[in-house]
Amino acid sequence: MHYHNSKTVSWFIATAGMVLSFLLTGCGGGEFGSELAMRPTPRALGAAVLRLPADESFSITLAPTQETPGLGGQAEADASAAKNGAAEAVARVDNGGSAMAGFQLGHSMKNDADRMVYLHVRVACDYQTDAGAAPPSTMPEAQVGLNLYARDGRNRLLRSFNLAQHSTETGAVASKDSKVIEFTLPLGAREWVNIFVAGRARIETTEGHEAHGSIKLNKLEMTIEKETAPPVKTAADE
Repeated sequence: MHYHNSKTVSWFIATAGMVLSFLLTGCGGGEFGSELAMRPTPRALGAAVLRLPADESFSITLAPTQETPGLGGQAEADASAAKNGAAEAVARVDNGGSAMAGFQLGHSMKNDADRMVYLHVRVACDYQTDAGAAPPSTMPEAQVGLNLYARDGRNRLLRSFNLAQHSTETGAVASKDSKVIEFTLPLGAREWVNIFVAGRARIETTEGHEAHGSIKLNKLEMTIEKETAPPVKTAADE
């Protein structure tokens, strides 16, 4: 039989809640989901070109949710992230409360060579958003968004792109769109990088109000082209 210190258990629960809250909300309204709550094991970059998910499945698949109904209110949140490139976050609140759903979908890659490489990255995605409130409000009762991030193995943010951002502060919205982002990253020998998209639906209403929001990623594709850097010349080579 194992006995657990109550202070240790309370600290663990509080810490886990803080991690989940930061994962869903981020340090700013538009920069949610930039931190991975769990660190995946990076996969070696072998081939010169890697196509995801055609060549291998995505290794980052996180889908946290959080529900806090008000007195007499109802809050619902649901999220999913699949290794084949589909993800969804849906949240709804009726008669006051808050709900958040999020997903992080991408890949963790390691340069297993002894020389620096350049990664030419192409990310393509198809998505749809929906957000609304009743009665209509000028407050951001429902917020949905989609971001793209790249972080290295030391957790430094290398790239950040906002793909979609909607709020009921400017009215209800229902849209479909596609985005293509291309960028290049240097990756040192034996170093690794996490490249992922983060989606979020966040709802917060007062008593007598209803709001809903969703972000659905219908397709995510990544193409990683590896270019080996030329050897560094020394005085002995001249």
